[in-house]
Amino acid sequence: MSKVGDAISLTLNGTKFAIPKDTEPNVIEGGDTITETQQFGDGTADAYVSRNIARITGLRIKVDDKLDSAFKSVRSMTDIPIVLQCVSKSYELTGCMVGEVEVSATRRITNEFEVHCTDGSGIRKT
Repeated sequence: MSKVGDAISLTLNGTKFAIPKDTEPNVIEGGDTITETQQFGDGTADAYVSRNIARITGLRIKVDDKLDSAFKSVRSMTDIPIVLQCVSKSYELTGCMVGEVEVSATRRITNEFEVHCTDGSGIRKT
């Protein structure tokens, strides 16, 4: 049985952001996945396989005033180094932030967002 632990930080293009304690990121390794089946009247079915992109979902970070400009710049950058550091393991990929990310005006914490792998190499675990 492997050890598990809390998410600690997310590094985007070399800038490290703290992750709130109650955040639970989900690592999706991607690859070939059966996305649907077509059933037939004789009881058989064909499976349809799609290629899913590697990604990490459920991320939230703290964006304080000194990190605000770095955060704004990485939101529109592609192919940046991304590292999710957890207590027992780290996950690395080359990718980008996806979607509109909001920052709370009072707590300076983002809403949930995800990062996608853009270079096809997937997510590396260390």
